[in-house]
Amino acid sequence: FYIWNNLPDPTGTGKRFGFPNTTILEYAGDGKFSFEGDYYNPEDAGRVFVDWIKAGGTRETPQDRTLEGIEGWAPNPPEPAFPREEIEAEFENYRKRGEIAVATGDWNQWADQFTDDAHYREHHYGYFKSQKEIRDWINGVMQPFPTMEFPVSYKFIEGNRISALIPNILPAPDGDDGYYGFDVNTILHYAGNGKWSYEEDVYSPAEAGEVIGRWIAAGGVIPKAD
Repeated sequence: FYIWNNLPDPTGTGKRFGFPNTTILEYAGDGKFSFEGDYYNPEDAGRVFVDWIKAGGTRETPQDRTLEGIEGWAPNPPEPAFPREEIEAEFENYRKRGEIAVATGDWNQWADQFTDDAHYREHHYGYFKSQKEIRDWINGVMQPFPTMEFPVSYKFIEGNRISALIPNILPAPDGDDGYYGFDVNTILHYAGNGKWSYEEDVYSPAEAGEVIGRWIAAGGVIPKAD
């Protein structure tokens, strides 16, 4: 679920200073949690804090407990909910399409699963507002990493919305047994007929860059573009 990190407006003009993170909790019973994972882009957090301070924000700025999420950040999932069994099956198809793309290099079949007017929020690369924009982006961004894998650690279904923890893992170079992966919390909205109308990938781009840097230093090779 989303937890919005909101700072009160020091200007009194209604300006928003906030960023979302998503949180995954494991309940262990007796009022205790055994795991918490928070997923967000630290660059967003830093930018928000800097902007807030520049606008006059201080410890003395009065709290505003009426603040909620930023309107328009993500669309609401389609209604009514499709059968859970259908959503489960289509998420498995989503996962398999990723495997096919890795095995064949064909990311077009992966992009085909989105509606024509689908939106995709990627916390580093930006916001895409159609299947075509998603297709153009994914074909470019995945070219350097043809062997990246996407195992699913967790998934949660609520209505037509799925929240899944999907590590992005690069294979260890020959002779190396290190782990080269970073966690991504993926949010999907199912629109029926095997199509998704929204995806959001929440992660730390800085962590991703650090992992890729270690992988290259260990012998990982980025293929040259054709």
